[in-house]
Amino acid sequence: MTGLSRRRFLKTLGAAAGLLLFPQTLFTQTAGKTDFEMLVVGDSFIWGQGLREKDKFYTLVKDWLERDLFGATRRVNLKVKAHSGARIYIHEDQLAEMLECGEDPEKFHYPEADLSFPSITFQIDAARREYETGDAVGLVMLSGGITDLVVGNAVNPFLREGKMRRLIHRYSHAAMANLLDHIAEVFPRALVVVVGYFPIVSTKSDVNTLTKYLMKIVKFPHPLQFLLTNLFSKQFMKIVRKATAERSRIWVYESNKELRDAVREANEKSRRERVVFVESPITEENCFATKNSLLFGMNEDNKPEDELYAERLTECPKVFREIKYRPFGLISERMCELASVAHPNKAGARAYAEAIETRLGKFFRPL
Repeated sequence: MTGLSRRRFLKTLGAAAGLLLFPQTLFTQTAGKTDFEMLVVGDSFIWGQGLREKDKFYTLVKDWLERDLFGATRRVNLKVKAHSGARIYIHEDQLAEMLECGEDPEKFHYPEADLSFPSITFQIDAARREYETGDAVGLVMLSGGITDLVVGNAVNPFLREGKMRRLIHRYSHAAMANLLDHIAEVFPRALVVVVGYFPIVSTKSDVNTLTKYLMKIVKFPHPLQFLLTNLFSKQFMKIVRKATAERSRIWVYESNKELRDAVREANEKSRRERVVFVESPITEENCFATKNSLLFGMNEDNKPEDELYAERLTECPKVFREIKYRPFGLISERMCELASVAHPNKAGARAYAEAIETRLGKFFRPL
């Protein structure tokens, strides 16, 4: 038996064991059932920035449902509204700026482009209009909160720690709780999976790689980057790395805690376990710029190592010629091109899929 088949066997065994421990499953599968509807909403993380469709973790979960649990007798229809940059809701100041410049906050664009709109709340509403009834949806998978905080603030050592914690509570708890209430109202029969975020950097992240990425954002000439990776600058960057790693650690711990609280409150309201939280399998040992990283980095030419980089080089300029609102100002297009960096790579996506499958096992009855 191969390593892969052993893992699959153990997952199926775990799902069956879950049925003995949790006989009141939300979903059962029998022959002749209608198609199963699965919806994915959220930001770049759950969208699978930089990954081909077949490698995204929501696709791997969909394939697992069809193959291992539904026994290829029930088709899973997948609808994806997630896109890069999406916020849980459009913040008032941003909405005012968008309306002032004539931007449509409900228009979908190229999903790899890092845009805060359409919001995750609107993604849910847009999806609902495409289903005959809200009862049709059996599974909703989502991620959200880090773009509301602003990704850079998750590692920003200059942001006051107290303010950072308050912002995490506002978005990962309060805003997420409202979002889960909205999903319960719109899709009342759906099991909801909230996927937790991962550490972005750690003290194990390579200093030179971090420096080169920052220089790439500001278009510092690649041949001259050795000037910023010498012994002196490396010592300075070690200080920066330690500070950003500490903020990354706070981000992961606090966002996990707040998301769990939001999930717990949603389940208390419904008086059953209809929302589950899946913690990240990615740790400080394999975050960005580590030896065995599960996140996309930069290749030897200092370019994003994902397969969609060339596509973004073509599509990102089109997006920013079309829209009037530029979330990152003059470097909006550049940030779009580099957007895959520090997102789960193929191995990272597989690790997330396996973590989700383990949590979902008790809710589905294999044939």
